[in-house]
Amino acid sequence: MERPARRSLILGPAWALVGAMLAASPVAAHEFWIEPHDFTIAQDGRIQADLRVGQDFKGDAFPYIPSRFAAFRRHDRLGEADVEGVTGDLPALNLKPRTEGLSIFTYVSAGERIRFRDWEKFEVYLDYEGLDTIPARHDARGLPRDDISEIYTRCAKTLVAVGDASDDTDRATGMRLELVAGENALTLTPGAEMSFTLLWEGKPLSDTQVALFQKGQDGNAGTRTLARTDDSGRASFTIPASGAYMAASVHMIEAPADRNADWQSYWASLTFGVE
Repeated sequence: MERPARRSLILGPAWALVGAMLAASPVAAHEFWIEPHDFTIAQDGRIQADLRVGQDFKGDAFPYIPSRFAAFRRHDRLGEADVEGVTGDLPALNLKPRTEGLSIFTYVSAGERIRFRDWEKFEVYLDYEGLDTIPARHDARGLPRDDISEIYTRCAKTLVAVGDASDDTDRATGMRLELVAGENALTLTPGAEMSFTLLWEGKPLSDTQVALFQKGQDGNAGTRTLARTDDSGRASFTIPASGAYMAASVHMIEAPADRNADWQSYWASLTFGVE
């Protein structure tokens, strides 16, 4: 079978650096997301998307590296399937749609570790992500402030419309932390409201910060708006204009004893386009 044309990295001395950047810590890069080249394609088109790490919806694209993810899946009207590729492929996602309608892609990273030896840096990170209760909980557990260990996992998701997807809506796919869009972005116009439900292990997560990023123009950083989920795990935002958007949220729990860490965090992102 003929493989579609795509660019692959040459595995050389820079490979270790690429891997390290892909596993960028929460301090170095606050977001990880899937960014389609187009959020709407024809049924006979091709779905291409980059995995990106950065901040304020601006970042670097990284390749398909199986050792870096626990799951990379597509979800459409035909069910679920793995996103297949070859190590080094850029873009990391490059395939034909299987059917018309909404195609959802999810990526769950392998767990990564980080250590903080500076309490102020840890606090800045917690403040940015709205994790306000963690400092008091950290002290209450008697944990040191000069050696903090954390394991973090990225739970990224994107929505791509293939042909006529006007009747389809986003849905939960089973990631441990997941954002689910409440409206079909294709039906929205600038000024409309869009809601998101944040799920933790399949159940609504209340009183948690959700950030909505609007893609910047000409390579500039995007704008960031904040909200907190209500008792039903729902956060709502006004969509100011057409373009690309990303919703993001972080949830932190005490790390299980066998993980040899103080904290375990999960980072959810959801990208979508508004025409």
